[in-house]
Amino acid sequence: MTMKTNKRFSRLFSISLLAALTLLTACSKHDGKGGALSGAARDTTLVVGMLGDADYLNPVIGASLTSSEITGLIYPGLLQGEFDTKTGLMNYLALEKRFLPSSGPEEKSPKGALARTWTMSPDNRSITYILRSDAKWADGQPITSRDFKFAYKLYGNPVIASPRQQSLAELVGADKGAVDFDKAIETPNDTTLIFHFYKPVPERLALFHTSMTPMPEHLWKSVKPEEFRESKLNQRPVGAGPYRLAEWNKQQSLTLSSSASCNLPKPGNIKRIIYRVIPDYTVRLAQLQTGDVDVVENVKPEDFAALRKANPNVDIQTIGLRVYDYVGWQNIDGEYYNKSGKVRPHPLFGDPAVRRALTLAIDRQSIIDGYLGEYGVIAKTDISPSLKWAYDDSIKPYGYDPAQAAKLLDEAGWTPGPDGIRQKQGKRFSFVLCTNAGNARRNYACTIIQQNLREVGIECKIEMQETNVFFQNLQERKLGAWMAGWAIGLEIDPLDVWGSDLKKSRFNFPGFINPRIDQLCELAKNKMKTEDARPYWVEYQKILHEQQPITFLYWIRETHGFNKRIQGAKLNISGAFYNVDDWTLRPSVTH
Repeated sequence: MTMKTNKRFSRLFSISLLAALTLLTACSKHDGKGGALSGAARDTTLVVGMLGDADYLNPVIGASLTSSEITGLIYPGLLQGEFDTKTGLMNYLALEKRFLPSSGPEEKSPKGALARTWTMSPDNRSITYILRSDAKWADGQPITSRDFKFAYKLYGNPVIASPRQQSLAELVGADKGAVDFDKAIETPNDTTLIFHFYKPVPERLALFHTSMTPMPEHLWKSVKPEEFRESKLNQRPVGAGPYRLAEWNKQQSLTLSSSASCNLPKPGNIKRIIYRVIPDYTVRLAQLQTGDVDVVENVKPEDFAALRKANPNVDIQTIGLRVYDYVGWQNIDGEYYNKSGKVRPHPLFGDPAVRRALTLAIDRQSIIDGYLGEYGVIAKTDISPSLKWAYDDSIKPYGYDPAQAAKLLDEAGWTPGPDGIRQKQGKRFSFVLCTNAGNARRNYACTIIQQNLREVGIECKIEMQETNVFFQNLQERKLGAWMAGWAIGLEIDPLDVWGSDLKKSRFNFPGFINPRIDQLCELAKNKMKTEDARPYWVEYQKILHEQQPITFLYWIRETHGFNKRIQGAKLNISGAFYNVDDWTLRPSVTH
């Protein structure tokens, strides 16, 4: 059995921070500004409730899951993908060719891919794509191979600081410190795109890393790198996907309209999609019940019965395991690093033994039992049980053991002080645990964690921050401890998360540095056959389990609410909205 993934392969790059979306619909629909929708408008409008707003509608710099979901509807993708649930492997598809390393008969190829075909060189040092010639940007200009080369220069520009720079790590010149784009990417004509690598690269990873979203060169070429993030073009993106941006009221709503000119493969079926920012979970749930919104992600299992009773038109659907929550510990002194560019251990969390103690002190199963129930699975590392080919089930998760946690803290020199809070050399073990406001699951977990840590003599204060502020602080290493979530990519390539070069590994927020992790990632990526990489990923998991750079809490079987008027929604591990352009809406009954 296989599961279809994102219609546009760009949406497979969930290298992004988890800023969750939300759910549902009926007769009191509202427009993006809060006004009521007429019956006719309601029948052509889907309303999605969001926890937080997008950061950028630009695939080069967008970092949140919300941004990824929306840009995936606006921009085109080179390839399309399919997830094989038997093996946990991705299969890649072009217009006239599919790559199925597992098994199975060839099927009809997708119509949304920009690539017609691809060819890997015999020495695995280059890959050649032949692009379709009929694809156009929304302004009517043709999409050419030069748009890809231009985009890759943006991804690799250190001034722009794209969170996806790591995906250029195998291109010619990267081994010498900087990609030589003249040699690494050739565009002999409008429909031929050739990537060259400085070493042999497995076909699977070559496909993954060369499939990043293109950008319209004719619009962006005059924008200076230092002005890229502030460019007005970010407020009016020109893509080629099934939807276009119609309106964006920051921190309120974002409206997409079906793009009539799209042939990748077609305009979105639903005329208009409104993403409404509703930070409070209770409000989102209420609007799901009343029908003011059509879709809300991450509905608490305990609310299912009441939801269905209040509105029989609510349908709960489940997907996973791709998302996990975690507690992040700043392994390095973030303030010192920001000032000097140098690394030294964090005064509280720099010792792996202390981080293990913190994990042992947290009753993760209690959080699952009290909130997620059967929809939560204790996490050991960031390799999901769904990625069966690489997952190491021999690793046993740390249990809840406050006595052992206390012992490790004692051995590390953290002993109880006069007020019961542990101290070392006059410093109290006291910190602030930050998370994004409006996420009821994380709020609940933070409270349990606070209580658990107090029992072993650690003072943990909780601070809720507005979602965009929280993620900005996280990226700037202003937080010592935080609770957040992550949606993993469906290919294993974690150097952007754990790479020791903190300037390149844009998502290594804890500042975890372990050269062996870098070596294992490279050794695994150098294996031409996927199955040969498994031993390296097994060792990788053992190191993360031992070092505990973060406390992996639990994998989530995500539970999302949908109004039953939505037709054609097919959820799978790639997300709740992967085929939203194929959805239709059942007409409402006239009142």
